[in-house]
Amino acid sequence: MTPAAVSVIGGVQVDLVMTPVDALPAPGTSTYVDALTMRVGGAGANAALALAELGTPVRLFGCIGDDHFGRWILDELARAGLGDELTVAAGERTGVTVACEAPERDRSFITSLGAAAEWEAWTLPGDAPDSASVLVCDYFCAPAMRGDGTRGLLTAARDYGARTYFDTTWDPDGFPAMTREEVQALLPLVDVFLPNAGEACALAGSDDDAVAAARALQALSGGWVVVKLGPAGCHAVGPDGREHAVPAPVVDVVDTTGAGDAFNAGLIDALANGADWPAALEAATRLASAIVARPSNDRYTARPADADEASARPAG
Repeated sequence: MTPAAVSVIGGVQVDLVMTPVDALPAPGTSTYVDALTMRVGGAGANAALALAELGTPVRLFGCIGDDHFGRWILDELARAGLGDELTVAAGERTGVTVACEAPERDRSFITSLGAAAEWEAWTLPGDAPDSASVLVCDYFCAPAMRGDGTRGLLTAARDYGARTYFDTTWDPDGFPAMTREEVQALLPLVDVFLPNAGEACALAGSDDDAVAAARALQALSGGWVVVKLGPAGCHAVGPDGREHAVPAPVVDVVDTTGAGDAFNAGLIDALANGADWPAALEAATRLASAIVARPSNDRYTARPADADEASARPAG
């Protein structure tokens, strides 16, 4: 194993968070928002930044362009000791997501994939999955990595002895039958699958019962399925009929974008440090809740200068 405890393989892009956006303006009209924040985003970067805050050694693999946004991302990630193993695609644009948030509705996203659209597994270093824990995320944001590419990464991680984590994010095509079969075929290689409620229900073909969906997906996986339920916390279903439900603490929510990625980081960190499943789920839920209560433009605290300080790790 490499010294890094976690390898994160997933999206790295620019997030533009706009709030409040209750609906798009009618054609030919305009509207105004109260706030616009630009920050490093993507499920891979979000999880890696949260892991860095926890003091967990982490390697981040993603794909950016060699444009202004790409250079800005590298500068921002360097503040947390990350970014030196990203793929920089010559002549390509860096991906950008506009996240639309409002208190009365769930967030929604509009994404330009940029360089990530052509990112393939062969561009990664051979030892990328050589860590104690490997998180593959943003599956649908790297279309050239889908199917065999991800299967190869998960298989290699298993061969290295890693615990494998997988988070697809939402399929913009709405999870048609062929895509459900594609994802389900990967689940036997996954130790911990991490969908949100909508993704779990869509993948399982369930209407709106996230717990039933988790049970169905666990039967396909054989490992753990943890469904993230937003303000309701999470529900985990594991082997031998084990189940755990953990509520989320009440916080003043500022920005929910990246909450699931922070949850993933908290769970990985807790399990890697020997926590049992109930305690690990509680730690993950607390971290996600803490992150969404922070200002949009100042979410993570890890910096190279304090990376080794115990005080960088949140309580719990």
